[in-house]
Amino acid sequence: MTAQSSAEAIQPHSRNMLDGRHLVPGERVIWESRPAMAIVLLRPIIITVLALAFASIVLSYDGSLAYLVAALVLAALMIPFDRRFGIPAAIAGIIIAFLVSLDRAWDVLVFIPVVLGVLPLITTYMNWRNTVFVLTDRRIISQYGFLSRHFSDTGLDKVQSISLSQPLLERIFGFGDIAIITSGDLGRAVRRRPGLRFHSGGDVVWENVPRPFETEKLLSEHVYRPMAPPRGAAA
Repeated sequence: MTAQSSAEAIQPHSRNMLDGRHLVPGERVIWESRPAMAIVLLRPIIITVLALAFASIVLSYDGSLAYLVAALVLAALMIPFDRRFGIPAAIAGIIIAFLVSLDRAWDVLVFIPVVLGVLPLITTYMNWRNTVFVLTDRRIISQYGFLSRHFSDTGLDKVQSISLSQPLLERIFGFGDIAIITSGDLGRAVRRRPGLRFHSGGDVVWENVPRPFETEKLLSEHVYRPMAPPRGAAA
């Protein structure tokens, strides 16, 4: 299969996900995609469900110990799914659960852990919406960030190797992680974004890539293809 036919098989770039202002004159987008929404949003969805379930129990508290214990457990379960917001949400939830057990008038404060529980879903979605994996005829580009937009790119001639891995959950759902290595080995992770990991040495890992085998093949076909001589070069 040629590079062109591979691109046609998986190419979704007609949706124009990449901010076109980052392209140089004459540069052509061959393929672009986002990380799989189902995987990226799984943890934020879980913490949102926990926060809403906590609110439901607190608002229907009937004075029984079982209700109080259930509220405390749900509040504590928010911690593992998002430490930035999960820890303050859990602390607020535990305090509010005890206050409500003393006086039902405190249940108006239940919006605090609910808001903290929903925030990860909102911020993660916005980050996902602005995260784009791109292959052009010159570069491999990673776009990310919704408040401040950032771009990381690597020339095709700088890529030393491309590797594909499928953790269990991603394998079940047909996604995978693609590492684009520029320094010979995958260095330590120095920065992380939803769907993206940046490593020392300029390496980048695209996480939760849909149709990972086709994508890895397409990248390889363009990275390892014979380079055409510059225009005007002597034969």
